[in-house]
Amino acid sequence: MKRWALTAGTLLIIIVSGAVLWGKVTDTQSTLQLVGKSYAATILTSEDEREKGLSGTPSLAADRAMLFVFPNDSKWGIWMKDMNYPIDIVWLDSGHKVVHMVKNAQPSSYPDTIFQPERPARYVIELVSGTIERTGISTGDIAGMPAGT
Repeated sequence: MKRWALTAGTLLIIIVSGAVLWGKVTDTQSTLQLVGKSYAATILTSEDEREKGLSGTPSLAADRAMLFVFPNDSKWGIWMKDMNYPIDIVWLDSGHKVVHMVKNAQPSSYPDTIFQPERPARYVIELVSGTIERTGISTGDIAGMPAGT
């Protein structure tokens, strides 16, 4: 009986350690750079992740960003469903160039407004409201993207 308990305990430790390690390996945090500023970016690649985005989160720090990676270039829309604070939204083309921006998108805009770029884009970056104004991000700027995006 003691041997079985010891084996089961060891196996449990291995499984939990593996799960923790796997979580670190598959972490979707990376660094994004835009006009000389670095942001710790959460990268969203699945449809479910992109649909949820920042919905329901209490806040976004000034040094953080959410990076939506889409499978192809299109006029991807962003909504403010279940948002608790305003954000700035930046669309990038497949060459990582800023093609469209929305400053201070308000939670109250949902459900009437879906923010969309004028030109096709591959990526969307969500930043704390005021970032575009404060840093001087403008159309044509090139973002330093995380490896693999």
